[in-house]
Amino acid sequence: MLTPEQIAALRDAAGKVADPINDFLLDDIARRIAGAGQLTSTAAYQVWRAQQLGLSRRKIKKRLRQLLGVNRRMLKELLTQAAEVGYNFDIRQFPGRAVPFHKNEAIQQIVAAAVKLAQDDFTNLTQTIGMVDPFGNAMPLQSAYRACIDYAFEQVFTGAADYNTAIRRATKNLAKMGVRVIDYESGVHTSLEAAVRRNIMGGLGLMNEKIEQQNHDDLGCDGWEISAHANSAPDHEPIQGRQYSDAEYEALNNSLVRRIGTLNCGHAAFPIILGVNSPQYTPEELEKFRADNEKGVTIDGRHYTMYEATQMQRRIERSIRTQKRRILVDESAGDQDKLLTDRIRFQRLRQEYKRFSKAAGLRKQDERMEVAGFGVKQSAGVRATVEKYSKVRYHEDGTVVVTDDWTQREHPHIPQRYAQNAVVDTVSQNGRQRDRTFFDENGRQIRQVSNGPHGNRKRHPYGRGGEHAHDIIWKDGKIIGRPPREITDAERKESADILESN
Repeated sequence: MLTPEQIAALRDAAGKVADPINDFLLDDIARRIAGAGQLTSTAAYQVWRAQQLGLSRRKIKKRLRQLLGVNRRMLKELLTQAAEVGYNFDIRQFPGRAVPFHKNEAIQQIVAAAVKLAQDDFTNLTQTIGMVDPFGNAMPLQSAYRACIDYAFEQVFTGAADYNTAIRRATKNLAKMGVRVIDYESGVHTSLEAAVRRNIMGGLGLMNEKIEQQNHDDLGCDGWEISAHANSAPDHEPIQGRQYSDAEYEALNNSLVRRIGTLNCGHAAFPIILGVNSPQYTPEELEKFRADNEKGVTIDGRHYTMYEATQMQRRIERSIRTQKRRILVDESAGDQDKLLTDRIRFQRLRQEYKRFSKAAGLRKQDERMEVAGFGVKQSAGVRATVEKYSKVRYHEDGTVVVTDDWTQREHPHIPQRYAQNAVVDTVSQNGRQRDRTFFDENGRQIRQVSNGPHGNRKRHPYGRGGEHAHDIIWKDGKIIGRPPREITDAERKESADILESN
């Protein structure tokens, strides 16, 4: 039997088997999209396109062969170790009656068959991988490559978008959805990570069932005990930690929507001799598991059972992994503006993860959020961004340090939430007016200083030339008002560089 912690660790490891393939493909296509957006001639693009698609096809084929070999070895190690750990747990209950793992031929045959099936399934999955184009269509790799670079080139060439915007639009779905596994008959697609995890854990569950049954028969057992743990899912909580006869267990397991040991189940069953093997948990201990789970925690006014809290923690972890991949795509595409924004979002997610985990009393599990390719360089970039926005800074003359100069952007969008302590400069009124937006320590817009009346002096009868400030009012997480007012003396000092003419 595997413990819940071991099952969770295996589930994490299974999801990461696909990481090298995922990250290689995302990096490769992002670089080619960036190259497509730099070309300004249709003829030159057609030549470049043919060359790139040919290169990508050869490069992908070669790299996938390399990665498949590595990952097949990873699968063998993963399943063999899981089998050995589970087997050794079972035989500890029957000292002197069991054959060691490596000498048990029946068990070795079960493991070998499971490894081959998992390896074959993994190879088959890679034959159906694709990506999602800018319009949301899942398609085979080469088709996706073609669609994405065509989109980037056409957006820039026709003037529909500037270079940065075109690249951002072309890579949006790639960063968000990653590499997909596509069922070409139904059109249904899922992430490569989820598909690999599902296949491996399904194979692992079947392997463990066969090993447990073999142990059951070899050791002369007549029943089963289901493992137990804190924060159980509600459908399995009433049955965990209890012992059942063979007939009872078979009937119970067949009645469950999620069979023990399969899908995302964190439970396992192990063979016992009824009346001989004592339950691992007393009724009082099982009741405490249930009561503590139900009691749960209340965070931000919402009550969570402990199981629900763990699921929320998992969701934040998945969001952090996705955000790391967005950062990697930004780097590959050379999109510095998006890179900055995504670093800020990543830091915000990381802070939320820390806050929620502490409030829920859950251990942080950084290993769940690891992504291949996100290493020292990326972490250093995030730290530099965090330091940039760690506090509001001022020049020697008392004017505020502008963290983000967006005055060269056309139609800049100022987000309601951005970086903590950010100071963002933009222009409006066809460049005639300069606006300075301040964000608070939580990254929320807090006020804006403008050196003009937004083209309406009657609505902004302030100052000598219409210069004024807006206080940003928040309620329930949304901006509900932006009332204008006169600029204070302190604000005139900190924004003197844009108010000098007023």
